[in-house]
Amino acid sequence: MRTGASRRTSGRRSSSSRESLRRSSFRPISLGHRFAVVCALLLALLPAAIPTSAHAEDQDSLSPEPIDFVVLVDESGSLSPADVAAERAAASVLALGEVSDRSRVAVVGFGSVTRQGQAPVDTVCPPTRVDAAGRERLSSCVSGLHRRSDSEGNGTDFPAALAQGLSLLTDSDDSTPKIIFLLTDGRLDVSDSPAYGDDPASRNANGRKTLAKRVAQARSDKVQIWPLGFGSDIDKEQLAALAAGGYQSRCADLPSARPTARVTAGSSEVADILLTAFAGARCARTMHSRAESVSSSADLKVTIPPVATDGTIDVVKENPDGVAVTYYDPRGRKVPLHGKAYGSEFELVGQSGPVEALRIRNPYPGTWRVHVQVLDGASAQRITATAIWQGVLRSYILVDPPVPTAGQQVTAHVTLQTRQGVVLTEPGQLNGIRVSVKLTGAGFPARTVRLEDSGKDPDPRAHDGEFSARITVPRTATGSLSFTGLMVGEGIAGDQRPYSTELASISPPVTGAIVFDDREVHPGSTAQGGIELRNDDDAAHRLRLTLQGGSAASALTIGPQRITVAPGQAVRVPLRMRFGPGAALGAVPGRLTVRDESSGQVVTQAFVTVRVVPVPGFLDRYANAVGAGAALTLALAVLLALRWQDRRRARDTSDIQLILYRADTELSRLRAPAHAGPEFGFSLRAAAGGNQRLLLDEAQGRHRVRRTADGGLTVRLPDGQRIVIPRNQRSALADGLSLGFADHRPASRSARGSRAERGTRGSGRPVPKERTRRRRGERESAVRNATLTTRRPYDNDF
Repeated sequence: MRTGASRRTSGRRSSSSRESLRRSSFRPISLGHRFAVVCALLLALLPAAIPTSAHAEDQDSLSPEPIDFVVLVDESGSLSPADVAAERAAASVLALGEVSDRSRVAVVGFGSVTRQGQAPVDTVCPPTRVDAAGRERLSSCVSGLHRRSDSEGNGTDFPAALAQGLSLLTDSDDSTPKIIFLLTDGRLDVSDSPAYGDDPASRNANGRKTLAKRVAQARSDKVQIWPLGFGSDIDKEQLAALAAGGYQSRCADLPSARPTARVTAGSSEVADILLTAFAGARCARTMHSRAESVSSSADLKVTIPPVATDGTIDVVKENPDGVAVTYYDPRGRKVPLHGKAYGSEFELVGQSGPVEALRIRNPYPGTWRVHVQVLDGASAQRITATAIWQGVLRSYILVDPPVPTAGQQVTAHVTLQTRQGVVLTEPGQLNGIRVSVKLTGAGFPARTVRLEDSGKDPDPRAHDGEFSARITVPRTATGSLSFTGLMVGEGIAGDQRPYSTELASISPPVTGAIVFDDREVHPGSTAQGGIELRNDDDAAHRLRLTLQGGSAASALTIGPQRITVAPGQAVRVPLRMRFGPGAALGAVPGRLTVRDESSGQVVTQAFVTVRVVPVPGFLDRYANAVGAGAALTLALAVLLALRWQDRRRARDTSDIQLILYRADTELSRLRAPAHAGPEFGFSLRAAAGGNQRLLLDEAQGRHRVRRTADGGLTVRLPDGQRIVIPRNQRSALADGLSLGFADHRPASRSARGSRAERGTRGSGRPVPKERTRRRRGERESAVRNATLTTRRPYDNDF
């Protein structure tokens, strides 16, 4: 909420990013280090709190403004059957692609009069309102367009066609845009029409003069002319003159909305090109899919931007009986052909004709997928999909100070919102939109000032959907003033809501500001704020608080509605906006106004930016605590698993190689079996020459080998006795035999397993250097005694 120079803030909480993890090769790290890493990774992966969003219901009845238009279709004898089919499709595209159901459309075929009893024009579709029933009638009546025979008059009488189109638009409302679309495969040709003269040359000359008069009439009647020519016999200059001679669009300062002649080589692209022209004529935009020659199935894709509030997806087919079409929104959801779903309204017409159109109110923004399926037995055909859309925006305007004096500089602020209360903030949404304020009043000529959303003074923040500028009230101004927000943009249609005020002769006695604390509330709760007021008068003033805009679906009440400020008093009054338990989710657009009841003057105003969000569930409320607890539990489980794994590895005997000696002579070696685990068995067997050798033997009552905590081995003899073999030493068995071992475990693991050998065990006191050197010498001597440098004949036994 903002007022005066203070700034309303709106934004989205961005979700936390997640780092990708790479599995690294094993490196010896401490158990504590492992635990720290595990905890850090788990906490990094905890989801950040993301506010719940929901589609709001329609906040008001804003809808595209209607237009009245006539499609003039050439029926001359030069047309081929394919040209006629393309013209029918083009006429259907315009009739069915219109986004307002209050618009009216008529379709007229024209040729010429070469003999008595003929008519130059044929109104195949009289003016018809483009609601659901009307669109069905239009889809059917365009089939009346045909190629004229010589007996019907198959010339090209542009003046008669324009005269018929203008006559059909005479009863249109003055505020409704009026447009004529002219489709032709040739040029003006009335050489066979006796009404224009006695010979072919004079007839065409007189036809051109008559055409000029009709074009002048179109300009006078404020009727735009959009010509489209296809084929090789087009008079481009003549078509360009028709476009330039008619009335220019109300949004003609946009290049796409300026009436322009369009020419294409063949009739196959007529529908696409004409639909683009149509979008420009009604200040809308189009997005075409790539044309597909479909033999079985294909996905055609069109994009509808977030700024769009109304749109239509038109599918043009060559053989309508052999194609089935399914529509999917940007989230991959199949949408119904009629009714409401996912916050949008849908209505399909023309399904059995060459053009079918899915009209969408409040379309979900993004890329839509149109799945077309050619039915069995149908031949391959060219299919296109086109989205035509318009963003109907509303503007909210406030002026600071709300009651200026003559010659005073004021700041005007305008916000742009869709009908669902979405404030346009993304640079891509605002790209190409120009906003200005027009100041009118008595005593001075109207003046217009461009507003900016650049973040430069007086606009505190860039790209937040609020445009600002300073404008000076002329010193010659008297009486009332009116500030009107104007917006222009590709595909944008905006309302024009004036802000009316009176000039103040002296400084207002009561001044104030609205400060809002809460920008999100739940259904059934209250948004809090305050109204700061100062009364410099010697009399008390009664003030009234009102909300303009808002939504009935929010069950919204504000308070206090009446405030009394004593003389000389400066107070802060608590402000409350309470939403009903069934309040619709989404933004609540509008404007808070504090007005002096006695004078009617506005004391202060502010934009409303409160958003109604769902009541959070248990996980929403305690997500961080639950997540932290789960992470801690998982980390402890991982720690225990790591400890168990380390203990298992420490006890594993798979890397042990036993060595049997008689005196200092090595007799045999035995490698523990792979995956031996914490214990394996062996036995002594007589070999050639009477010597003993070691053999793996897991039978009951054999020698059993385990590791000790200090890195040595313990051997349980068949009689149950145990002997301990320290690391790098030997222990006596019987009959002059002794047993040692070699440990082939990696040094890192061996080091962890033999930490007890380091001189700090027990007392924690350092070992003297002399004792350390003596122990190192003893170990080296033992290693020399236990290690063979040459191979023995029995080495191959293991």
